[in-house]
Amino acid sequence: MTSDHPKALLLSGYHALSQQAWAEFLVHSCTHYQWQTIALPARFFSWRMRGAPLSLSAQNDPLLHQHYQLLVATSSIDLAVVQSIYPTLRQVPSILYFHENQFAYPTDNQPKAVIDWQMVNLYAALRADALVFNSDYNRQSFLSGVAALMKKLPDLVPQHLCTGLAHKAQVMPVAIAAPRPGRAQEPTGATWRLLWNHRWEWDKGPELLLAIVAQLAACNFPFKLILTGQQFRTIPAALRELCARFPDYLEQSGYIESREDYRALLQHCDIVLSTAIHEFQGIAIMEAVSHGCVPLLPDRLSYPEFFAQSYRYQHSDSIEQQAASAVSRLQAWRAQGLPEVPDLSDFYQARLVEPYRQCFSAERLAIASI
Repeated sequence: MTSDHPKALLLSGYHALSQQAWAEFLVHSCTHYQWQTIALPARFFSWRMRGAPLSLSAQNDPLLHQHYQLLVATSSIDLAVVQSIYPTLRQVPSILYFHENQFAYPTDNQPKAVIDWQMVNLYAALRADALVFNSDYNRQSFLSGVAALMKKLPDLVPQHLCTGLAHKAQVMPVAIAAPRPGRAQEPTGATWRLLWNHRWEWDKGPELLLAIVAQLAACNFPFKLILTGQQFRTIPAALRELCARFPDYLEQSGYIESREDYRALLQHCDIVLSTAIHEFQGIAIMEAVSHGCVPLLPDRLSYPEFFAQSYRYQHSDSIEQQAASAVSRLQAWRAQGLPEVPDLSDFYQARLVEPYRQCFSAERLAIASI
């Protein structure tokens, strides 16, 4: 990198593991820029959504007063406020990247503040020159959510707002690392190893996971459960109950710190299971599939976009019915043999370097605005 390269600023508003991996890939791919990054720790989500512009200043104020040719922010950043209160950023071409959007928040657990978070997403999207989503499900749910919100306005509803947002929106998924060699092609034994590799939080559907495990145990299905993923201070009650009721089925329980150890674990699992009710791409699932796991997924969210119907179990308002559909799928695979592992090579980092270079380009924004 030489000093004559244009400068770019990356603002990450909630720097969790997947956001960190995405940011590193963006910087390593788009080497035609000199990058500066300001990342806020992944905690206090409610405050991040409204207070990120102030937190950015507290964390690294000098970088916010330099001159840049491109500004990239994640959707937990109130970009409209950032570009208004920092003078050197006001005229910088800006791209807003959506790892998620607040319009697709599950209604059963919707917090009172969600409409405020939705307005942050909306105003930031209006301010940005381009919008990039990690999946088409993310893009569509954002646009339909904005349209629904506009119908709630009592009067003075802006015309063509959604059309304008759609015009500057595109999809660019988070890239995943290529698998390490040495994967066994077939299950290693009579007992299948089922992997659940999600954050230990309510939006990943722990109640449904508990129901699936209970039904599998009741029908004497031969399996071991590998339960991993990032944990926080409060563990969902369903996961505590699962560990207490079914210890004999648990082969692994807890977060794996080492990235190499985690990738090695993926290679020795047969099936990766999702029970999520809030998912916009599914990086954990994609990583496991790339390492040879067969996915078993709910028929909702972003999963239909990436995986064929044969890998999905039926969606239902009843947790027990969903669990029964997942168990039925597993029993069919047991009788007929596991299906082929889907090919996700189009999402490997090497394949997405050039698309990222084209997508995150101030020159592209200039051409698009003509």
